[in-house]
Amino acid sequence: MTRRLPLIAVLAVIAAAATTVPAAAQTRTRRPAAAPSRSVQIGGYAMAGQFTFAAAESFDAVLGTSSGPIVGGGATLGLPFGGLFVDVGAWRFAQSGERALVLDGQVISLGIPLDVTIVPIEISAGWKFRIRRLPKLIPYAAGGYTSFGYRETSTFAGAGEDVDERFGGYHLRGGAEFKITRWLGLAGELAWTTVPDAIGSGGVSKAFNENNLGGTSFRARITVGR
Repeated sequence: MTRRLPLIAVLAVIAAAATTVPAAAQTRTRRPAAAPSRSVQIGGYAMAGQFTFAAAESFDAVLGTSSGPIVGGGATLGLPFGGLFVDVGAWRFAQSGERALVLDGQVISLGIPLDVTIVPIEISAGWKFRIRRLPKLIPYAAGGYTSFGYRETSTFAGAGEDVDERFGGYHLRGGAEFKITRWLGLAGELAWTTVPDAIGSGGVSKAFNENNLGGTSFRARITVGR
């Protein structure tokens, strides 16, 4: 009986080792893989929409409308910090009308052709939100600085009547993008722009006490890139 005890002990040690080694190996295989590194993502877009002026009465007096179509485009840079991105874009508004004056609250057209051209440059920073249940739908919000170029020309303009200036302002915009494919998407957004104290020193804008050259716009985008 005393001779069998060492043999039983040896067998027990071997059995314990046999069960411990696979468990350790299994623990090693279940170690989570390292998270993939984030990278900078570059994209672009073409845009079309409708812009409505905050100075509605002033532009309605000279253009016959307080809104009009816009077209533009830009580039987007996605940063490796969650949904953070920066955006540089520009758009163009062009409309023809007539010079006018206001007497006793009445608008009098002068019959002098007038062309208004607006080209703002927008520099934005924003955030894209991810919805797990809807991975193809990407809401976003952004805001930033607007360099608002305003040009007003007329064939029979007198000295100092034509305007070609650029004003500083700010904008906020928000919308959602739907990914058709990995690299192609459609987006719709609403934007608000303020350019205070840009007009109102003379002409119809002074008569209507309007000084903000900004407004609101709805924009549809075709996006390219991730």
